[in-house]
Amino acid sequence: MPDFGFILPLTALMIALFGLILSIGGILVYRGSRNKGLSELDAKTIISLQAQNEAQEKQMEAQEKQIQALEKKVARCEGVISTIRYTLKDRRRLRLEVKDDFVMLVDERTGAEITVPIHTGPLSKEEKEDRP
Repeated sequence: MPDFGFILPLTALMIALFGLILSIGGILVYRGSRNKGLSELDAKTIISLQAQNEAQEKQMEAQEKQIQALEKKVARCEGVISTIRYTLKDRRRLRLEVKDDFVMLVDERTGAEITVPIHTGPLSKEEKEDRP
């Protein structure tokens, strides 16, 4: 009868090698899938940041347009005030001064002064005059 005693250690060695190869393959598959997941996450993060950056650029452009419109409005208001000052001084000899939160009207002939606080909304007399 043939001696099969050498087959048992050889089979055990083959099973151990097969288990080792499966373990190494499992580790490589795990690392590969983890790296793939991280790459996908990086790509999604980059796309999200680019979209956020574009939105902020559009917002900045809109704000720049608003600033330009407000600068034009301020320049117009300053021109109107300058025209009113010139007209009052030239025609009525009244001096108009704007200081802090007050408007002061000085009559240069009599020295009389009228001081009125600056209102952000319409004045009550203006509301009554504007209504028909």
